[in-house]
Amino acid sequence: MAGDRSGHVGTRGMPRPEREAQILDAAMAEFGERGYPHASVDAIARRAAISKPLVHAYFGTKDAL
Repeated sequence: MAGDRSGHVGTRGMPRPEREAQILDAAMAEFGERGYPHASVDAIARRAAISKPLVHAYFGTKDAL
């Protein structure tokens, strides 16, 4: 997803690739602990210390994560 935006700075000055990695790390931890069916985008957002809409802005859906 980074493509030509790899240098783009997102929310709070964090570069997009770093924010994506932060969200993916949180998702992996949540899926590992709760299992995919019981994990929620809300819980992933809390783990990443960001808003749920921001997770959706980066990945769209839980399936996309």
